[in-house]
Amino acid sequence: MPLNVVDWAADQGASRAVLTAWCATTAAALNAQLASTGQFRAEIDCQSREATNALTTEYLLPASPAHTVPARFTDRVGVIVRNAATGRTVAAVLFVNLDNKADSDAGLMFAVRVAALLLDGVSVVIVDPLPGAANWATHLQSLAPVYPIARRPRNGEVPILMIAPVTRGGIEQLQVWYHATAPTAVLPTLYLPGLGHEVATLDLDVTLRAAVQQTRSPQ
Repeated sequence: MPLNVVDWAADQGASRAVLTAWCATTAAALNAQLASTGQFRAEIDCQSREATNALTTEYLLPASPAHTVPARFTDRVGVIVRNAATGRTVAAVLFVNLDNKADSDAGLMFAVRVAALLLDGVSVVIVDPLPGAANWATHLQSLAPVYPIARRPRNGEVPILMIAPVTRGGIEQLQVWYHATAPTAVLPTLYLPGLGHEVATLDLDVTLRAAVQQTRSPQ
């Protein structure tokens, strides 16, 4: 199913609904493959900016701060894969949403989240289905040099990026796979890195199709 079946920019509520459903279908598809060994489990990881604001409003501070600076919380839409025994996050699938692309500060915060996951040894898949430039890409390049301008999509193509932190012969590396898909084209199937010797695939086309059907079905 091509991405242009959804008018991502027309209605923020509808866009969020499709992305949230896409997280659910992604988690279900991964768990169907991971269930055989039980070593890993996929979980939906979605939280709105409003929910973060509400949560942080309730924080009690031990003392008056010495300094206060502006912050920009953002919507979080994705799936995380945990080691079932330890609870450690080993992989994440992040869907870029309208709030992440609202302004440069929002793009920076998205990039900071990606970089933090990579520095913790978590493999990351980024899917940016929204129209417009990937404002987070330049910020990410400054934090982790994985997305140079020469590798970014052109002419409205959809950026899909896979990054796996690995150590080979004592040398720490970030291994990167680039995809650029036209909005009218069928989305690719990816191998999800970060699962050790276990292999799981993520069929973006099938999971998007199921997500769109969920949001269009009468409740």
